[in-house]
Amino acid sequence: MGLLVDVVLQGKGNTNDGNTARRFFKNPEKSAEITGIDFTLLQRFGNILSVIASGRKINPITFDEYALATATLFVQLYPWYYMPASVHKILIHGADVIKFAILPIGQLSEEAQEARNKDYKRIRQNHTRKNSRLNTNKDLIHMLLVSSDPYISSIRELPNKCRLTFSDDLQNLFMFPEYSDKSTNALNSSFSEMEINENE
Repeated sequence: MGLLVDVVLQGKGNTNDGNTARRFFKNPEKSAEITGIDFTLLQRFGNILSVIASGRKINPITFDEYALATATLFVQLYPWYYMPASVHKILIHGADVIKFAILPIGQLSEEAQEARNKDYKRIRQNHTRKNSRLNTNKDLIHMLLVSSDPYISSIRELPNKCRLTFSDDLQNLFMFPEYSDKSTNALNSSFSEMEINENE
């Protein structure tokens, strides 16, 4: 799979980051084959992580049912392995956090802040005056303000994460499910039939 798992990176921690996790859960069949972990459990963990990270409003009731079923499966399959505290928080208490959080839980991550680090380095190197620290920081702040302007942000191409499509089963975990093209077409055709009947 081309993954470096738990390898120390000098000055950066290790390779266990979001990109590694995304690639691991993107192909649960291969991951299950390599690790020997149950395929269904891996698939459910991947689904839960993608729903949490989506930034959309999650339905706490359906999420709680899905997470508890996953926790039950985990305990049935691996009773000898103590469930990690981080996994316990998500599966058992995740619905409570989602229920009482002001924003969707995916919008509370530090991912956006971390993603700005590369912009900070690029802007500081290429778009700031270097004649004094004051001018450098002033130009840097101005460029960051311009790039975070709502209008400029709205015309920027969305990252791949924001264009993810979810299966119908996972759509039930969201507060406002998005209809697939098939169901939307069926909906439109039924509306057009109703209009025809009304006209007759």
